[in-house]
Amino acid sequence: MSAPEPRAAFPPTRWSRILRTAGERDLEALARDYAGPIRAWLAARLRLGPDAAAELAQEAFLWLLQKNLLDRADPARGSFRAFLKTALGNFAIERLRHDQARKRGGGTATVALDAVAEPVDPRAVLPDQVLDDCWRAELLQRARERLQQELERDGRAVHWQLFRAWFLDDRGDLDQATLAARHRITRTDVSNWLEYGKRRFRALLRDLVAETVRDDDELQQELRWLFGPVRRGDGP
Repeated sequence: MSAPEPRAAFPPTRWSRILRTAGERDLEALARDYAGPIRAWLAARLRLGPDAAAELAQEAFLWLLQKNLLDRADPARGSFRAFLKTALGNFAIERLRHDQARKRGGGTATVALDAVAEPVDPRAVLPDQVLDDCWRAELLQRARERLQQELERDGRAVHWQLFRAWFLDDRGDLDQATLAARHRITRTDVSNWLEYGKRRFRALLRDLVAETVRDDDELQQELRWLFGPVRRGDGP
């Protein structure tokens, strides 16, 4: 999977969902979009199972709000992905201190965070890398979902079926002639519609990434980190 093609003008959506005032943020959408990376980081860092990580992820998001960290987020310091890693590290340390204080007072912790004080297993994938991998996978999935919705809404369901068959499914021996016969269109149509789908996918993916960075330079850096350099003929 390659990076989206660059575009001349940087869209006005950069950090937009984060930098809105507290009353204007769509907190439900933010929590939904970033729940996966948050759970992944907490599970890797604290050695938690899926249920415990999901429970603690909700607490971490609430902690972000209570600390007004979204209000104080500064795009000049880097991408939202980097901000989230730092915030989660601080959350884990604060929870450890809180739980240790409760233990000294005779209470019991709801989630054991002793692992925060212990070195991460050097053989394990680091929490930041786990978050990065989850972040990348969820961006790709969200871009696919947006592409499907857009194409089907615009009466281009066959465009989506071609894109899915060519780029997402296991192609096996599938070729464009077979796709043309399957959908009763020409091979030229198949080629053109696949190219259109690939361009739209890259544009949608680029817009998703642009929401979490400050400017075009940072966008290009983030895209290269996520997907590597663009090579002619690459997949979507």
